[in-house]
Amino acid sequence: MDYLRADDGAWIEGSGYRKKILLDAEQLQCPGTLVQLVEIPPHTRVALHVHRKATEVFHFIAGSGILTVGGQTFAVQPGDTLTTQPGEWHDARNDGDIALHYVVFKTNWHPDDSTWE
Repeated sequence: MDYLRADDGAWIEGSGYRKKILLDAEQLQCPGTLVQLVEIPPHTRVALHVHRKATEVFHFIAGSGILTVGGQTFAVQPGDTLTTQPGEWHDARNDGDIALHYVVFKTNWHPDDSTWE
């Protein structure tokens, strides 16, 4: 069993976002899986990118924003869930005044699987 408190773990800074690893493949006992918490500050964009093998499931928990996946645009809010498949270019924008928070569940994940615009 793993129990994670809200203040456990360190934030990892990215370009336009920060993330915190909640569970990794070892903890999940499943190679290629990862669960992370992502925060996008107000009025910030995460650049367009693609994963060659990973599938991502985004579950939004706070704030609101815009996700573009494969050229389709989605206005997201808490409670929404969205999936990206390998090869689907996607980006995320927080055009609101509060941070956008979501949990990402990744399968077939590998650290070198992403290509950024």
